Amino acid sequence: MKKSNNKAAAEAITVNRRRLLNNDAPFAMKEAYVKLRTSLMFCMTADKARPCKTFAVTSAKPSGGKSLTAANIAISYAMLGKRVLLVDADMRKPTQRRLWKIELSTGLCDYLAKIWQLELAKVTELPLWIVCTGTIPPNPSELLSSDRMKGFVESCADYYDYVIIDTPPINTVADAQIISTFVDGVVLVARSGNTTADELNAATAAVRRAGGNLCGVVLNGLNMKSVKYASKYKYGDKYGYRYSYSESYGEK
Repeated sequence: MKKSNNKAAAEAITVNRRRLLNNDAPFAMKEAYVKLRTSLMFCMTADKARPCKTFAVTSAKPSGGKSLTAANIAISYAMLGKRVLLVDADMRKPTQRRLWKIELSTGLCDYLAKIWQLELAKVTELPLWIVCTGTIPPNPSELLSSDRMKGFVESCADYYDYVIIDTPPINTVADAQIISTFVDGVVLVARSGNTTADELNAATAAVRRAGGNLCGVVLNGLNMKSVKYASKYKYGDKYGYRYSYSESYGEK
C-alpha cells in the first residue's frame, strides 16, 4: 500500500476548524462527539459476541451531514489513541477528499476494480488514515457487493481498532444496505428540520431488511437554543446554531 499526501490530510484539521473536530473546537461540539463515541463503544455486534469495530455511516436522504459525522467519529476515536481507518465508500457523491483537502486521485474504486493498489492519506499527529473513493465507477453497487470489498473490510478490521465507512443515503440507493451486511454496526444520521419521521422510519426499516445492526441515530444540526438543558448551562446559545450537534440514542 502506498502512503502519501500526509500534509494535505493534516492541514484540513486547521483549515476546516468549524467543521472537523479538533482540540480547539467548542466544548459543546467536543462533548457531543464524546457522548456519541461512548455510545458506539458500548454497541455490540448483532450476535452480542463482541463490541463493534466496523461501522457504516449513512443518512435517510442527501444533505443529512453523514460524511461530516463519519469524519468526526473517526477523529474522536483517533483522539483516544486508537488506530482508525476512515473509508469513503460513497461512490455516488464522494465528500471526504474535498472535506480533508486530499490530493490523491485513486482510491477504493480503483482498488476494488483491480486498477490500482490502495493508497491512503495519513493525518499528522493522529493515528488516522483515510481511503478516498478514487475514480467514480459506472457500477458502484457491483463493486461494493463484491467479495473483494467484503475481504477489504475484514482485513482492515484485523489491522485497525476501528473502521468508519461513509456510505450513500440509504433511502436513495442500495449501496448502504449492501455494506450493512458485512459491517458490525450501522449509524444513521438525520438532520433536524430536514429529515421527516417517515424518511427516518423508512431508513431504519431499510437497515433491518438488509439484516444490518442499527446501533443508533445521530440527530444533526440541532438548534440548541430550543433545548432547555443547553440554555441552563449557557453554552447552547453560543454554539448551537453554528455547529452540527450529534445526539445518539440506541434502539434495542
